Amino acid sequence: MKQRLLIKLSGAALKDKKDGNIFSSNQLTSIAKQIKTLSKTCGIAIVIGGGNIWRGNMYDKKICREEKAHYMGMIATIINSMYLCEAFHAQKIPSRVLTLLPCPNCCQTYTPLLANKCLNNNEVIILAGGTGKPFFSTDTGATKCASEIKASTIYMAKDGVDGVYSNDPKTNKRVVRYQTLNMSDCINQKLKFMDTSAMNMCIKHKIKVVVFNMERPNAIIGGMNKDIPTTIINPK
Repeated sequence: MKQRLLIKLSGAALKDKKDGNIFSSNQLTSIAKQIKTLSKTCGIAIVIGGGNIWRGNMYDKKICREEKAHYMGMIATIINSMYLCEAFHAQKIPSRVLTLLPCPNCCQTYTPLLANKCLNNNEVIILAGGTGKPFFSTDTGATKCASEIKASTIYMAKDGVDGVYSNDPKTNKRVVRYQTLNMSDCINQKLKFMDTSAMNMCIKHKIKVVVFNMERPNAIIGGMNKDIPTTIINPK
């Protein structure tokens, strides 16, 4: 069986930063070509956020209930996943979207059994809908799915930062970028590269996390091959 990996992309990774469109055709094609190369030797699952369309904190509390805003975010991840899958099909990559938030007219509902069957058939799977429940992030959904498909590593693409830092590098210039960390240190130091619940799940299921900058050229392959800066977080 191929080694299995989970790639976590932010919704911002799909956005066209020049004209502000929610999708960049060039970026989608670049991602698809990288995945086509990697899928020859690895079983790949992808989880993508919805931040290019909707974020859970965008809602007006006077109008909208919080749980509804979270469902809107889950729907945004389904839209992103469907479009990414179309980009994969254009590159002739066997792939399908599985969602934890049932949407039967658009994509199949996720189960661990179906996800593993697809991976065994050399399909790339795109996992949408977060956890299917409000008040949980796509980080938690990604880690849950990684454990269920027995992925050894989560490759986490960040928007504009080269790994995990001692503080926010966008607002504080006196920061240190870590090359390696233990997950327990991240929790103790409150390094917020992913949710604490997801960190604890990584420790429990012994899943390593590699954080890299999605804005680097060929970032996914570069992050896996250590050709670009990364932070490696060991599950202990």
